[in-house]
Parts: sequence; structure tokens; C-alpha cells
Amino acid sequence: MGNEEKDIFSVIGRLPAYSKLLVKLYRSSEVRKRYKILLSMGIAYSLSPIELIPGIIPVAGQLDNLLIMLRCLQRVLGGMEPAAAQKFLEAEGMTLEGIQEDITLTGDTLKAIGRGTVKVAANTAKAAGYLALHGLRILRRKKTF
Repeated sequence: MGNEEKDIFSVIGRLPAYSKLLVKLYRSSEVRKRYKILLSMGIAYSLSPIELIPGIIPVAGQLDNLLIMLRCLQRVLGGMEPAAAQKFLEAEGMTLEGIQEDITLTGDTLKAIGRGTVKVAANTAKAAGYLALHGLRILRRKKTF
């Protein structure tokens, strides 16, 4: 992953390579059955309509799928013989450190989206409260309430 730009779009751009790596690991006889189960669970999570952050939520829903995929890859590669893991990583031009950086970047992006969403929701609730109080004041002045 060298000196590539580090933003969420660069991580998303590596998604085809990550998918290819996942498939190669799944098909390999060098990967133990328990790690293949972990890879299967990661794929199932991505395809399942039941998720922590539903896919219907733009960007965040897809980023949590990416985060799960990256964590599964990290766990599987970390559990393999180092030489075997290195072979798979080099074939896709990756490193374990690069995967960790992408995990951190994806997680930070999800947190930022969450903070922004909470801020918008809080401001909307605040505005609705002010409008409701304003409406009550008008009704009191008219003595209809």
C-alpha cells in the first residue's frame, strides 16, 4: 500500500483487491477451517439485511460492511503462518499494517458520520422544541389554550 493517499475514498478504491484477497483465502487449503468460517460470517454479515448499521443508511451502512470485511481479513491473516500470509498479501500489493490503517480510517469515518448525525438530530429536536414553544405562546396570547 506504500505511499498511497489515505482517505476513505482510497480505502473504498481498494475494495476490489480486498474482495479478491478474501476469495483467495477462502479457497486456499492453507487457511484453517475455523478461519474459513470467520470469512463466511463476514460475507454473510455483508449480505444480511440484519446489521448493526443497516445498508439503507447511505454511506454508513456500506462502511460498516467494509469494516467487518477488513477485520475478518486481519484476523485470518494474523492467524496464519507469517510466510503464507505474506504470500497472499504480496499478491494483492498489501500489508497487514495497511489493512490496520484502513480499519482505523474506516472506523474514524463511521464515528464522524455518527457524530454528524447526532448533531443534526439534536439541532432538529431543538428547533422543533422552539417552534412548539413559540406556538404555545401564540395560543396563550389568543387565550384559546
